[in-house]
Amino acid sequence: MFRIVIERLSRRFSERGVEVKPRVGFESLGVPEDWRISAHYRVGAVQYYLYTDDNGMTRLRFIEPPPPPAERLKDLVAGIARPSSEAERYHVERSLSGYGPLYPLMIDGNIEEVALEGYHSSVSVIHRLVPARWVDVDLKLDPATVDSLVLQLSRKSGRVVSLLAPYAEGLTGEGYRVAVTFMREVSRFGSSFVIRKYPEKPVTLADMIASRTLSPLMAAYLWILVEAQAFIVIIGSMGAGKTTLLQALTGLIPPYYRVVTIEDTPELRLSNPHWDSLITRVSIPGESLTEIGLEDLLKFALRRRAEYVIVGEVRGREARLLAQAAALGHGSMTTFHADSPEAAILRLQMEPISLPQLFLKLITSIVHVRRVPVYGGKVRRRVYSITEVQDEDLVTVFKLNPHDDSFNPNSPSEVVKTSSRLEEAWIKLGIPHGELDKELERRAELLEKLAGVDPDNFYKAVTRFYLTEYGEVLRP
Repeated sequence: MFRIVIERLSRRFSERGVEVKPRVGFESLGVPEDWRISAHYRVGAVQYYLYTDDNGMTRLRFIEPPPPPAERLKDLVAGIARPSSEAERYHVERSLSGYGPLYPLMIDGNIEEVALEGYHSSVSVIHRLVPARWVDVDLKLDPATVDSLVLQLSRKSGRVVSLLAPYAEGLTGEGYRVAVTFMREVSRFGSSFVIRKYPEKPVTLADMIASRTLSPLMAAYLWILVEAQAFIVIIGSMGAGKTTLLQALTGLIPPYYRVVTIEDTPELRLSNPHWDSLITRVSIPGESLTEIGLEDLLKFALRRRAEYVIVGEVRGREARLLAQAAALGHGSMTTFHADSPEAAILRLQMEPISLPQLFLKLITSIVHVRRVPVYGGKVRRRVYSITEVQDEDLVTVFKLNPHDDSFNPNSPSEVVKTSSRLEEAWIKLGIPHGELDKELERRAELLEKLAGVDPDNFYKAVTRFYLTEYGEVLRP
């Protein structure tokens, strides 16, 4: 539209012998050509365009409102004057945010991660409309700005980076996970950062059913295991959705259980009223603070009389303590980097974890989450398989068929026939509900009905389920 207007004006003036070189042409307005745009939306005063470049790659461009004069902006930020427009309010919030040129990306709820690999790179993002693919942003920062941003991001996450301590990670006050490197001390291409954003509202298991990450029957199976305080290990590669699934499963823990979560960087958000969140502490160069790791916190957690102990991610010897927690009767859940259940078992037996064979039998179920490629270079996040540890064997209970994007089996009776751990969990609960296959079907139907419900109402529905089912048992 803008191009057409400009061309028409140019023709008119040319007919009169006047050469026109407009100061603001189509490209300088920042709007991609219409035929290239795949999505256009607005967040506050900022407009966003997902579009296709000359190489067929998807890119993101944002257009901010023009800023007020420098002196006016100083007065607004200092509180001497009040904003008189949406644009002025936006630039005040941008100035106070501490994110500088990244602010438009931080306020966009469609963006999950923001990253920069070094001085030579453009900023890139993971965008909800282009799932599990990095999308380049039309934003190039000079080295001085990148260095300044890294320092600011580290301060916002309560960490310090310098030549002495050239990398850091932490959590900002808004709940964003930040990992930064400073200058070229440990990063070949200069200062870099990754900011992982999390949804304002946690994803529930019903939401994951609605997005076909797993089937209702798989969710019902996991629900019974969670209630019975099983030992569940969620495996997969980076970005596969392990923590998202772990977060969703925590929403199924009975409200009368006490839960202790242990994390390097706090990502989990539980609705349980008896939630105790512990985080590790790193030592800072030049200070005498003692480092407190996952293993230390696990030892401490075992004394806090919790029905559930959840570790955000295990990488070392803390896995042995988590297995001991399961042996003591605590429910246990964690995430673990592995590309298959067999690889997970192998990694758990290798250094530095060295989990004895006897402890491997304590694992109830291994849930494998994968990014499954589809046509056009896109990917889907799916629960690829659920495998039980039955004595010395790994038995697959559920499996994704990637050809038609279906989950097998889809019959409760088949699940009951294959799974021995489900029957063990049912016996442990010791409360008569009727037949197990009918219970699986009933819970699957309930979770399907809750799709789209906000997390608070989802948790209330789960609480009502427990109190209705076990009301007579719980009543003194």
